[in-house]
Amino acid sequence: MQLNRISLRDPALGNIEGATLLVPEGWKIEGGFQWMPALSMQANLMVRVSDPSTGAAAETLPSQQFSWPLQDMGLPLQPGSNWNGSILLAPPPDAPTFVQGVLAMQSLPQLRGGKLLKVDDLPKLAAENARLAPPGFGIRCTRLRYAFQGWEEDVTVTLTFAPMNGWTAMWWCGGVTMRAPAGTLDAATPLLSVPMRSIRISLAWHAGLEEVRKVFAQGRLQSQQDFARFQQQWQQANAQIQEMHRQTWEDRAASQDRQNFALRELLGGVETYRSPYEHRNVELPAGYMKQWMHPDGTVLLSNDVNFDPRVAGQTDWRELQRFAP
Repeated sequence: MQLNRISLRDPALGNIEGATLLVPEGWKIEGGFQWMPALSMQANLMVRVSDPSTGAAAETLPSQQFSWPLQDMGLPLQPGSNWNGSILLAPPPDAPTFVQGVLAMQSLPQLRGGKLLKVDDLPKLAAENARLAPPGFGIRCTRLRYAFQGWEEDVTVTLTFAPMNGWTAMWWCGGVTMRAPAGTLDAATPLLSVPMRSIRISLAWHAGLEEVRKVFAQGRLQSQQDFARFQQQWQQANAQIQEMHRQTWEDRAASQDRQNFALRELLGGVETYRSPYEHRNVELPAGYMKQWMHPDGTVLLSNDVNFDPRVAGQTDWRELQRFAP
């Protein structure tokens, strides 16, 4: 099996490489970066990978910030409207309510009326997410399995709740989803997990996002015209901005590695290796005897104990070594 390193570029930031991920050879990849300068989250990476032969697919879910007034503020706002960069919506009591009330109405319409088969809390993943959250924030990570029209789908969501301040309830969402024909999802999960768990945001794109958030917080990013002016300024000072945000990016990348490891232990079927070319981990489907990586990020997996791609004269290949935290 060959896993190709795919680069996703963002036209909104000078077409820089914004993220990379590993995708099985022959699979289809769709989507990219979506900017929303009028909202407090500002941007999402919306990507979907799928196996044309089976229809099995995995995709990222949109991240968003929500707010809900706890007292009558005399504002003529309706649920779903933009309120100071947040979507006006009451916090859900649990993950199933969130999936049916938000995701099924927008990103996952196929789940409307779908049968909920099981709900698994993910405390290890929630604990790792909490390491970078402010004190007092509550985090719930949940995996829900649905059945619908000959398919099964696992939706893994993270809901983050800010402490109540007496005036406004603030909360956030994010997650991924994986689907496959009924009866095959468990077997497909290890391979579907690889693209989602291998997503790495680049330092350049992370720095650009942080600068957009800073400008938004100062009240100077209210329209597409404002965002266009910011793009020009960002490209002129890109290198300096990257260095300003390097430590935050490194901390988040390390946290993502720990989150992926915790999720791997839960889901099973995936093994963690250390990249010989970059200071990061790579999660690959379990069950293979040999794992090799090329400098361009391509990965080869084989069940032949004697498999060695270097015999063809391609000396840059290096064998991957298992990683354990």
